[in-house]
Amino acid sequence: MCENEHCPPSGRGRLLIRRNGLSEIVQIDNVCTLESAMGGLESFPAVPKSHTTLYVPSVAELYNGDETSVSSSKKACTSPVDFAWLEVESECDMFIDKVLSFFPIHPSTREDITDRENATEFVKIFSSCGYVWVNVAVKGATLALTESGQVNPVMVSMVAFERFLLTVIRRPHSCSEDGKAHMELILRTPTSHDSPVSTAVCSLIGTYVKEYQKELLSLLVDIDSVNELVLEIQPCRGDQVDLLRRIDDLRHTLSCLQASFSAKERVVKQLLLPVMRHMFVTSDPGVVSRYQRLLTVLLFSIERLRKGRDVLNMSSMTLVSGVSMRLLQRCYRLDYLNNILTRMTLVTMPMCIIPGIFTMNVRVPFERSEGYGAFLSVLIVTVLFFLLGMIHIAHVYFTFKSPGALIPPSFS
Repeated sequence: MCENEHCPPSGRGRLLIRRNGLSEIVQIDNVCTLESAMGGLESFPAVPKSHTTLYVPSVAELYNGDETSVSSSKKACTSPVDFAWLEVESECDMFIDKVLSFFPIHPSTREDITDRENATEFVKIFSSCGYVWVNVAVKGATLALTESGQVNPVMVSMVAFERFLLTVIRRPHSCSEDGKAHMELILRTPTSHDSPVSTAVCSLIGTYVKEYQKELLSLLVDIDSVNELVLEIQPCRGDQVDLLRRIDDLRHTLSCLQASFSAKERVVKQLLLPVMRHMFVTSDPGVVSRYQRLLTVLLFSIERLRKGRDVLNMSSMTLVSGVSMRLLQRCYRLDYLNNILTRMTLVTMPMCIIPGIFTMNVRVPFERSEGYGAFLSVLIVTVLFFLLGMIHIAHVYFTFKSPGALIPPSFS
């Protein structure tokens, strides 16, 4: 229900009518304009007024060797068929239910459309009511972002009668203007004389898929960028955490996009079933060929997403290998320092013998010497021994380089 159960139903919509070859567009901004538009539709013969039985062929009729569809048994129309399309956009359940009450729609369909938790893409045939219900998801508008920065999809419910199409959405989506432009073009195009509803449904689904295609291209570019960035990561914890977060975000986006493409692939396959080809939804051979091309595009996109997932997995493995190599380099540095300390010990231990001789309770040379010559001689010999022993060790120690990127910058 609405946020306030006592608030008046609000919403907007758009009504496109083709009557006797002439197109008419009606904007719906409130309940008054809705009732006025619905009053005009009552006199329009293309809009169903009551339940009509939809012919559904049996299995024997589908596989008896007759490959012809409904469209092949009809003669090509030279004059445009009357057609109407009503699009309703509202977050208020009262407004949506009021719109659905004007048409002969099954109660279960009305309940599912008004259900906010409905997020499944499917195609259902209601033969007793004379319509086909197509439920698809479309990318939401960028204004409606979640806390994680993702755009929630918007469910579009299309109730298709033979010459009337009703679409219900709750929030604005990213390709609403493109869909409206395609629908206006269909109303003015003579190629949609025979089956305007099937052409309209196919055009809307194709528009939704193209919108996801844009996200696919940008996602693949980001995946390639992360794959190149792994080789240039610096040995600091901040860079590694940032890269892991990027890989996790890309993996989540890729999974959502692949699930959306798979759901639309299932919808297109359902629309290409033999039973659908014998009905008005996919009766036009041109629409069937468009669905086949769309299915090819979806399969190709899913394959590209699978390759993108492999690239992300390879990036994760490269990052793990790089971190392991960093640990090995750290271990090598500790071993290197131990080696330096061992060399220094080998140099300083003999030096401790010389002053130790003079501290022993024994008679030593130059004991009765009155000057500092003997002391300075011993001191100079000790310092020279220390310097000669430490020159090579200091050179090796100060020429050690800390690890940089996994590959040199010249190769990146």
